[in-house]
Amino acid sequence: MEKTRIDLSYLETFAGGDNALISEMMERFIIDAPVQLSEINTAINNNDWKNAYKSLHSFKSSVNFIAIQPIKDLVLSMEKMAKEEHDTHLLSDQFALLQTECNFLIDEIKINLL
Repeated sequence: MEKTRIDLSYLETFAGGDNALISEMMERFIIDAPVQLSEINTAINNNDWKNAYKSLHSFKSSVNFIAIQPIKDLVLSMEKMAKEEHDTHLLSDQFALLQTECNFLIDEIKINLL
């Protein structure tokens, strides 16, 4: 197994060392993340900050289990912008970065952890 940037310590604690549950959660992330990202993108493109916030808030929960700190920080920042409807002009660029990072994360999970 190659060295990975992914920190699974929270997921391992949550799963109580149950490797089957850990694998299931990672597989669920791989399936759900693209759907959630699409919802976030649609809300941002429609300037629908309420739904952007809701989608980002939901995605934040997924990311907390399986992610690297920069992705967690980015989602948190975007969630705050959407909630406060402040600096929303930055959300499209931040979403592009989030999409790229999540694609790398999904690839990294597939290669190194499943």
